[in-house]
Amino acid sequence: MRIRLYVMLLLIAVCTGAVTAEENTAAQVAITGVAVDPGVLMKGDTGTVTVTVTNNGQTSVPIARAALLGNDLSVQDSGIYSSVSNLGAGNSMDFTFTVQADTADGIYYPSFYLDYRDAGSLRYPVPVKVESSGLEVSVLQQPEVYAEERTETVTLLIGNPRENMVSGVTVRPVGEGIETTQTSAFVGDLQPGGSAEVTFDLRASQSTDLTFETTYRNGMNSHTAATTVPVEVGEGKVRAEPVVNNINVVQSGGQFTVSGDVNNAGLEEAKSVVVTVAEPAIPSGAYPAYVVGALEPDDFSSFEVTFTASGTSPVPLLVQYKDGDGNAYETSCSVDLRGAGTAAPANGDVENMAASKSGGRNPMGTFGGGLQNLPITEILVGLLVVVGALVAWRKGLFAAAVRKGRARLGRDRDED
Repeated sequence: MRIRLYVMLLLIAVCTGAVTAEENTAAQVAITGVAVDPGVLMKGDTGTVTVTVTNNGQTSVPIARAALLGNDLSVQDSGIYSSVSNLGAGNSMDFTFTVQADTADGIYYPSFYLDYRDAGSLRYPVPVKVESSGLEVSVLQQPEVYAEERTETVTLLIGNPRENMVSGVTVRPVGEGIETTQTSAFVGDLQPGGSAEVTFDLRASQSTDLTFETTYRNGMNSHTAATTVPVEVGEGKVRAEPVVNNINVVQSGGQFTVSGDVNNAGLEEAKSVVVTVAEPAIPSGAYPAYVVGALEPDDFSSFEVTFTASGTSPVPLLVQYKDGDGNAYETSCSVDLRGAGTAAPANGDVENMAASKSGGRNPMGTFGGGLQNLPITEILVGLLVVVGALVAWRKGLFAAAVRKGRARLGRDRDED
């Protein structure tokens, strides 16, 4: 009887020792890493949870299964590790699970379970954050009014207010009647709290709504943010404005010459500026069209246009120019020919007219009247005087005269 009792006690001790040994071995297993990708999920996103388990003991640990369980997040492959082999001494093993954030924003804690084959299990709560804020798109620069068929510049700022990086950021402008030189702009990755500027050159043929579609990826999940701005087509405020003033009209026979100044009173450079006339005038003569070229804002240039016209009906004076995109513009003003002055006569008549206006004397002095008006006698007398003075100086006549003068002055003083 005693022998049986000893045997039973021995068996109990052996079993207890074995269980204790298994538990001690399992106690060397620890969770050494947890990774959630993407770091912050958006509602509806699919992500992964990876748990790293390390055996810090001296012997291998048999593992039955591993699972991720939670009531708030959907775990799509919870039974993928239903049969696991041993975890060797000093080794690590990764367990990756796919989860879907089909819940409201917040922080959730699905539990990771590691069941040992002979010694219970290990439980570890994994924090998973769900936050659905997307990228922010703001308009930094755009014109108040879009000039029709003219290229305008729009600048956007793309900001990432999220706690994790987003990738593949692309911006695309969309709108009826909108044309752009680039169909989209690629930004790439945006770090948490980061931003990037995007510039588009656009043309609008009608008033419409312009939408900027921003697509990006949060992990493996695609998202879109849309920003809509109104587009009003009209006369642009930043443009060139040629203004003609100081107009003077002179008639010579059947030909007219109109001159004046053209000023750029606008805020933008006027390119390829040309001044000419339109019907009923006919451009002709030396300057049928006067090329001014480029005019900066607040700059001006003089011009002169020649043409023929029958009668004294008003004539349209045209100022043609282009903007930076090559679009052509034209402004006009009316020139009255009834007040045209008479052109000055040619050749000798000009001299007679000038002399009569200056009291009978040529305003240019002795020049302009030909060689016959030069004072030749006076010039010759002056030259003879200069030559005689030089000869006297070279022969010492000046010095002798000075000595005689001093001697005479001395005698006069002695007599006194």
